[in-house]
Amino acid sequence: YRGLPLDVNRGGFMLAEMGAAVLIEKRPTPHAIELVDTAIAAEANDMVRPSPDMASLHHIASQLLDKRDIDLLHPHATGTIEHDPIELDVYKRCDVNINDIYACKGAIGHGLGTAGLASLVIACMCARANQRPPMPWLKDPIDANIKAVAPANMPLRTQAIFAAGFAGHVAGAVLRSLTD
Repeated sequence: YRGLPLDVNRGGFMLAEMGAAVLIEKRPTPHAIELVDTAIAAEANDMVRPSPDMASLHHIASQLLDKRDIDLLHPHATGTIEHDPIELDVYKRCDVNINDIYACKGAIGHGLGTAGLASLVIACMCARANQRPPMPWLKDPIDANIKAVAPANMPLRTQAIFAAGFAGHVAGAVLRSLTD
């Protein structure tokens, strides 16, 4: 089985065992990345599923994304039939310009409690490399704006990362690269 987040043929997620860590320093370093904003929320809807409109995700996405230009969005994108289109709709309802999307679970799987932190680490790696990895699993995107290969020569100054866990527990962060 291979996870196919953001693809029309998605059918579920693959679990992965992983660990991740982020060290936040106050002083600028080479390839510095600034943590611009964070937010968390939760909703009481179901033991496993978020509410059908992902109200808690919309709450923090509006807070973090409104009136911003986001070069790269890292959605939670589990690869399940239900989740991915509803999640993308949440971001579309925000007042935001999103240039590109990357769904890491197609490459590394879903690390349960570590999935959001793994996405944050990948966002930092994308910022340092000033590019995002391709999404070779993406054959038939659920949205025409999602590309398997990143647009050429697109800078990654600002990225947004979201984790949307069981029962509507969500977290988000916005990062900005301080180097060109």
